[in-house]
This record gives sequence, structure tokens and C-alpha cells, in this order.
Amino acid sequence: MDLISFKNTHDQQIYVNPQQVAYVTRYEDAVTVIALAIPHNGGHLQLYVRGGVEEVRQRLLGHYHRNG
Repeated sequence: MDLISFKNTHDQQIYVNPQQVAYVTRYEDAVTVIALAIPHNGGHLQLYVRGGVEEVRQRLLGHYHRNG
């Protein structure tokens, strides 16, 4: 299992398993929401990371296609 590192909005390094991602969506211009397929308060656990939605999506998809 390979993890992809991102910086969250508090400048902390976080790691995401691409196989657990439910969806990726835009929050602000330079902030993207990664929702994990992990139940949390009736929804998905959401991580707010730095970077545009296309950049984040490409990193997740590119990694998944290379190793998935």
C-alpha cells in the first residue's frame, strides 16, 4: 500500500491511500477536499488539502494507475 503525501490547510503533512478515496472536490481556488470512504458522522471523512482540484486528482489517479 503506497500513500501519497499532501499538505493540509494547517501546513501539516498528511498521507492518503488512493484506494480509500470516495471523491475529490473543489473547496476554494487553492484548497481541495478529499473525501475518504470511511464513515464519519453520517458522511465521509473529509480532508482539506492545499492544491487545486485537478492537481490533487491527477496525483491520486496517476498513482493509482501506476500501482493499482
